[in-house]
Parts: sequence; structure tokens; C-alpha cells
Amino acid sequence: MSADVRQASIFIKGESGTGKEVTAEAIHRQSKRRNKPFVALNCAAIPKDLMESEIFGHVKGAFTSAVTDREGAAAQANGGALFLDEICEMDINLQAKLLRFIQTETYQKVGGSTLEQVDVRFVCATNRDPFAEVQKGRFREDLYYRLHVIPIDLPPLRERGDDMLEIARHFLTRYAQEEGKGFTGFTEAAEEIILSFDWPGNVREMQNVMRQIVVLNDGEIVDPDMLPPPLNEHSPAPATMRPAAPRPAGVSQAAEASNGDASDDKPAGNDSKPAGNKDMAHLAGKIRPMADIEREVIEAAIEQCDGNIRKAAALLGISAPTIYRKKAVWDGA
Repeated sequence: MSADVRQASIFIKGESGTGKEVTAEAIHRQSKRRNKPFVALNCAAIPKDLMESEIFGHVKGAFTSAVTDREGAAAQANGGALFLDEICEMDINLQAKLLRFIQTETYQKVGGSTLEQVDVRFVCATNRDPFAEVQKGRFREDLYYRLHVIPIDLPPLRERGDDMLEIARHFLTRYAQEEGKGFTGFTEAAEEIILSFDWPGNVREMQNVMRQIVVLNDGEIVDPDMLPPPLNEHSPAPATMRPAAPRPAGVSQAAEASNGDASDDKPAGNDSKPAGNKDMAHLAGKIRPMADIEREVIEAAIEQCDGNIRKAAALLGISAPTIYRKKAVWDGA
């Protein structure tokens, strides 16, 4: 996608806290409109009877509290970008007026009679499925096609794999600098918790967690004891040490066969006596490395789940990011 597209509308979709407004601002800063205003409105936070005035402005006396003329976001964003967050929350009647504004680049202030003209690029965002909202009759189809020109899907934090650690380090060092602390990174155990946690609040939740760590602790490396709730209650063992989950139907039984009773192959005598080279060579053909077994079980589970990694992870009792990390290693081998 070219950042130099001046007029094409952008539609960002993602869960709450994934950074939709940050993404919108970043796009604006890279566009040819970068020196013009970026004005943001949250359609879910403004009462619907005030939303029209917030967008288009009003004239004095248009309603009880309109004691002076007021410019709306459309005029403030002239030449730049107007960011409409949670656009699917907009009242259906106001959607018709917004559509006309997009088509003609003209509007009237609330209570006014003069046509105002501006040059605005629209960037919209929602945490819903906009086309599903169209099908349910809550979002105008013609407005959808006007705004949904360049779609951007922001994945939730739990699906960003090792990017989670980069984001966590960014916030950790940023807040450490602000607070005069010396934090620079995480222990391996803390990283495993960060990577396996679901982060329901996404990036916004991670920001809060990293700030808490910096404010309430001191040091250079964050260990699990420094993690605040609920992360300090979420302490997964490394994947190879976790108990085996119920095996999905069809998964190879190689793991069970290779972990059979090894006592048949033990030499008689002291149990603590190390096996000789001959015995080790004999056993090596019967006992497979745990990493091989783990890979076979995970890949079989993914196949049984028709490629759905999150479903496979849930059935195996591990996190989806753990599978993504392991697949990256296997694919690069």
C-alpha cells in the first residue's frame, strides 16, 4: 500500500486496544497530508444527539447550549485527515449525512443554511466486522463501500508471536527512561509468560503492565516475581516440560510407543549406574528425542484441526504463540 495516496479512504479493523488510532496517525504522518491536521473523533464516546455537531459544527442558537458558533471536526481537519473511531457505532440517520459529505465534500453546520466545503481524507476504524454490520442493517451499505477502500486488519496481540516481546521491551525501556529506572529486558521465564499470555486488552493492557513493572520495581532484568496480576498467576512451564494434553483423534501414537516401560531394557544392577556405550546405542533406537515427539504431536494436531493453530493449541493445552514460534524454528531448519 502506498502512503502517498492522498484521497483514498482507509478502514482499520481490530480488537479494542490493538492500536487503531496509532496506526491511523502513523499513516497520516507518512502521507502527503502530513503537514495538515489529523483530527480524531470517537463515535462510541459521543452522545448521538451531539455527534452531528461534533463533525459539522453548529451556529449560535442551533440548540439550547449553542451560545456561539462552533467549527466541527470537518472544518478542523481541512486539508488533512478525519479519523472516525468506532464508526459502526454511528447513528444510522447521521450515516446518511456523512455519506453526502463524503460524496460532495460539502456540509452544513447544525442550524446553518450555508454550504461549507473542505478537503478531508477519511480514516475509519471499528472493533466489529463492518460487513456483518451492513448485513444486519446497522451500517449503510453505500457508506461501507465509500469508506472501505483500503482495508487494514490489525491482529490481536496474542497472534503477533515474537513481536510481543519487541513491543514489551519498547514499553519497558520507554517507561524506565521516564521513571529513571534501569530496566533493559526480561528473563527467559518472564518472556515465556509474556508470550503465552492471551492479552485480552491487547497493546493497551501491555502498556499498563509494563508501566506497573517499572513503577513498582527496580533493577535491570524483569523476572516473573515482578509481573503484576494476572500475569503473576500465569506461569506456564516450557512447552517440552508441560504435561501432555489429551491426544486428538488420529494423532500418531508414536509418543506413547516411544515412552513405554524402559525397565525391560535396563541392565541389571544398581539403578544409578550409568549405561555403557553399547547399552546407550541399543536404547537410542528405542527412545526418541522429546523434541521429535513434540513436533510430531503438534503437527498432527494442526492437521486434525484443518490448519487452525488456535484450535490445535487449545486442545494441546499450550498457547498459540508457542506453536507459531516452534513452527518458525521448524520451517527454518
